[in-house]
Amino acid sequence: MAALVQPQNAVADAVAAADASTDDVGASEDGVLHLKSTLGTQQHWDDHYARERDNFAADEDDEGVDWFSENVGSRLLQWVEDHAQPGGSVLDLGCGSGVFLLDVEESVDVGRALGVDYSPAGIALARAVGAKRGASSQFEEADITKLEALDERFDLVCDKGTFDAYMLGDGASVRAYATSVAAAVAPGGVFLLTSCNNTAEELIRHFAAANADTWGGGGASPFSELDRVRYPTFQFGGVQGAAVATVAFRRAA
Repeated sequence: MAALVQPQNAVADAVAAADASTDDVGASEDGVLHLKSTLGTQQHWDDHYARERDNFAADEDDEGVDWFSENVGSRLLQWVEDHAQPGGSVLDLGCGSGVFLLDVEESVDVGRALGVDYSPAGIALARAVGAKRGASSQFEEADITKLEALDERFDLVCDKGTFDAYMLGDGASVRAYATSVAAAVAPGGVFLLTSCNNTAEELIRHFAAANADTWGGGGASPFSELDRVRYPTFQFGGVQGAAVATVAFRRAA
């Protein structure tokens, strides 16, 4: 199984590189503080994955950078191994190079495995990496706020940092994202969400609480908290926390 390896400071480096173009644009329509950054633009990711595609063409051992540490990737993969439905379907949102989904396919009894991304360069890279590995996972261009267009529901939907990037773009809406994801998760299925910009409690408020601002119309969320992936914690200013949060949500049957 290929290792999920990256420099430990890759996320911090990426944010720092884009910091000069990051603006606080106030609260979104959902009442959530919204920041705007080049990390939330398709052009940034098209350029990034075009470079990684060139690197992979020159060296097939270079499958691209995973935006979380090896510790995060290995813990996520272990959670999926422990909880995935045998023969179930998996959807990876913002799949990028496709490495995480390909690792899932190699580690778990998967039926259908689909990775989606809005970057054509990312999809081209994912398909190339998948072909090298001889994988059956498929990769398609798609808008993560319009997943109903897939006309398909999945037993497990994974997001590893895509929600973070999406919320840095123009017109970002927790409501649009949440309702789109709900349309892609099968009844009784699981949504596994990993973020470095939100705490677990914030993710739960966005996705699992009966939050009228997020879901609209005063309706309750179809998601409830199922589990959390545990990471090493640190203490700062007398407060203990972790650099990354992962929450698994169960969709109502």
